[in-house]
Amino acid sequence: MSVSRTSSAAAFLCALILLLMVSERPVSAYIDPGSGSLIYQTIITVLLGAGFVFRRALASVGRWFRRDSGDSQPPDR
Repeated sequence: MSVSRTSSAAAFLCALILLLMVSERPVSAYIDPGSGSLIYQTIITVLLGAGFVFRRALASVGRWFRRDSGDSQPPDR
C-alpha cells in the first residue's frame, strides 16, 4: 500500500469521525439488568477462554523444547 493511499485513508477516517462527533444527538436509551449480566458473563468467558488457549499454546511450546533425540530406550515396566 503506497503512502499516499494510506494518508488518504487516514484523512477519510478522521473526517468521518469528526462528522460523527459533530452530528451527535441525545438519545433516550438504557441498559436493562439482563444486558449487564450478559456483558459480565461474556467478559468472564473471554478471559477464561483466553487462559485455556494460552495454557495450551504454552504446553505445546514446552513439548517442542523437551523433545528427546530418540536415542534413549523406553523405560522398563
